[in-house]
Amino acid sequence: MKTTLTIILALVANMMSAQQLLRCDEILDTLCQSKLTAVYLYTIHTSDDEGKPVTDSIRLALQVGEGVWKTWTYERYRYEKSGEDTLTFMHNEALMHIATTTVGYPEGKITSIESIVPHQYEVTEDIEKPAWKKTKGKDLVCGYLCKKATCEFRGKKWNVCYTTDIPTTAGPWKLHGLKGLITYAADEDGIHTFQLISINEEVIPVTCSSGYPEMKFKFVQKEGEKDVEVVIIQKPHVKTTSEKCLKMKNELFGDERYLTNPEFYNIWTSREHYEPNLFIRNQYNKSYNLRGGLYLPDKGHKYQPLELK
Repeated sequence: MKTTLTIILALVANMMSAQQLLRCDEILDTLCQSKLTAVYLYTIHTSDDEGKPVTDSIRLALQVGEGVWKTWTYERYRYEKSGEDTLTFMHNEALMHIATTTVGYPEGKITSIESIVPHQYEVTEDIEKPAWKKTKGKDLVCGYLCKKATCEFRGKKWNVCYTTDIPTTAGPWKLHGLKGLITYAADEDGIHTFQLISINEEVIPVTCSSGYPEMKFKFVQKEGEKDVEVVIIQKPHVKTTSEKCLKMKNELFGDERYLTNPEFYNIWTSREHYEPNLFIRNQYNKSYNLRGGLYLPDKGHKYQPLELK
C-alpha cells in the first residue's frame, strides 16, 4: 500500500506542479485591453557549470495596453490566450531567471513577479524612466526603420533602437520612455539582448494575479484503505522590496554552489524567507525537477543580473 500511495503522490504532484507553472486555475484580474503584442527574442551570453561559454535564449511577449504594459514569457502568454499547453520553455525560463514585469500597475508603479524556489515574490517599485540620449544613425529591425538611443539604467549602459512607426513609449522589461516602440536593446557588455521578431495587433486582456495555485494533500480512509485527496489553495505571492529581492538573487544565484546544485540553499537552512519545509520534493523526469510547484534545473548557468542596483 505504501508503494501505491507513493506512486499516486508522485503522479499527482508532478501533474499539479506542471499546472502551477502554467498558472492554471489562477484568479486573474484584467488591468486593461492590449493594443498590440510585441514578441522578442531575449538572449543571455554566459557560461555553464564547467565554465564553458553558452548562449541562453527565450521568447518574450510584451503586451501593450493604455498606460500599462506587461513583459513575460511568450509561452505563458500563449497559454493564457488560447490554452495551448507547452512545458518545453521552462528550462530556459528557470536558467535565465525570467520575471513577469508589469509597468503602470498600480498606477505610477512597476510590479514584478520573481521566482526564487520554492516561492514567487512580488516586488512593487516606483516607475523609473531612463534618461535617454539620442545618437546618430539608423538601423532596420524586424522591417522597421529605427532610430538609436543610449542610457544608463539600473547600473548598466544600454544601446537601443526604436521605431516611431509604432506610437508607444513601451519596451521590453523595464526599458521605456522613447517616442516609439523599442525594437532592440543590448547592454554595453553584450550580455543581454532583446530583439523584436514580430508584432501582433490584437485586443485581448492584460492580466495580473495576486497568487498562484498550490496543492495540499489530505489522507482519508476509504473502504479500509488509505487514499489521498488533493486540495488546491490560492497561495499569495510573497511581497518584498526591490532591494531585498536583488540581494536574495545575487546571494543565491551568484553563489558558486548554485552552478552544480541550484537548491543548495534549501538544505539544512533556517532562513525564514526560504521556508525549506514548505515545498514538495519530487521529480517529473530527468529534465524537470519541481520544487513547491516551481521548476528547478539540475544545474545552473552563471548568473547574469539584468540590473545591478
